[in-house]
Amino acid sequence: MKGVILAGGTGSRLDPLTKITNKHLLPIGDKPMVQWAVDALTAAGLTELMLVTGADHADDFQRLLGDDLRYGRQERPGGIAEALGLAREFVGDDRAVVMLADNIYAGSIDETIHNFERQEHGARVLLAHVREREHLRHLGVPRMEDGRIAEIVEKPLEPPGQLAVTGLYCYGPDVFDVISELEPSGRGELEITDVNNHYVRAGTLEYDIFHGYWGDAGESIDAYYEVIDRARRPYFAGDRIQVVPLQQFEDARGWFVELARLSLMPKQPRQTNVSFSCAGTIRGLHYHERGQDDLFVCLQGRARVVALDRDTGETFSADIGDDNFAAVYVPGNLAHGFEALTDVLMLYHVTEEYDPADPDEQGVPWDDPRVVDVWSTRSPILSERDSGT
Repeated sequence: MKGVILAGGTGSRLDPLTKITNKHLLPIGDKPMVQWAVDALTAAGLTELMLVTGADHADDFQRLLGDDLRYGRQERPGGIAEALGLAREFVGDDRAVVMLADNIYAGSIDETIHNFERQEHGARVLLAHVREREHLRHLGVPRMEDGRIAEIVEKPLEPPGQLAVTGLYCYGPDVFDVISELEPSGRGELEITDVNNHYVRAGTLEYDIFHGYWGDAGESIDAYYEVIDRARRPYFAGDRIQVVPLQQFEDARGWFVELARLSLMPKQPRQTNVSFSCAGTIRGLHYHERGQDDLFVCLQGRARVVALDRDTGETFSADIGDDNFAAVYVPGNLAHGFEALTDVLMLYHVTEEYDPADPDEQGVPWDDPRVVDVWSTRSPILSERDSGT
């Protein structure tokens, strides 16, 4: 499998920062923007990479990244799909993981790439939750039917959902035949959304959902500075929520279950707690300023784990338990809690020991407008602390 990094375009949305350089050479944190893409792909195990960029700045990229990459030059801006087409000889009969160099992910993209390795044919995209409808109007938004992508709508006036297609795409070698059959869009470019919709119509487009922070640093100057701000945070690379399936075994003797996969936690747990909650109970939302992380496991019943990024308003939820035996890892900087959908027995591993004399427990109301619609109930059973009374 080979990696293709697309770093073209005029950068007009970041003008005047891009008057004398390519936007992908601008800094994000302690390294150039394009280096984030190179690092993400190499961390996922891809060793053969090609970068496609405009002819004006190709030499600048080569001076920065060296001769270990292959380079392609797009003579004029012709769209993402056209730029990908320049990698046809490089990819050959192999598969390609394509990444837009202005997309920044807080966390690993390994899961999507590994899932694509197991996928027999077709394509795969990485989606992310986007809360603001105005933002969705500038993105490719999938219309979902029965858990599958029925269509990707580019820059919809009325977004059909709150998921967006991010800048990571996985294709087989047939993608170049698809590109060769495309017609230019109204703006005279070959659109990657048209490529992806080809696989939708063929019934072979799969997807994953990225649950950490994702930002498009090339979308606007405001977006660029937002990504810089996020990258400066000490927990940036570790603020991704993880859902980890756990193993269950049962035979005539009884059963055996796995309670944690601690090797996947960025920090190791120091305390384990168990609680019982009646159906309709909400515990939370809590967050920890000193960085305690939590790993939730529903041992009996069904629970909905909810998390909130207090800065961006992004939310996450996962139902776990009897019909989805999994652990949910939540970084402590995110406000988090759970709802008992039935009577539940919950186990949670935490990375700091609880000190009643100095508890690191901060709160967000359960009915905060950013999360109130995530719960299944509007009349939960609450503790005095969680009810604010």
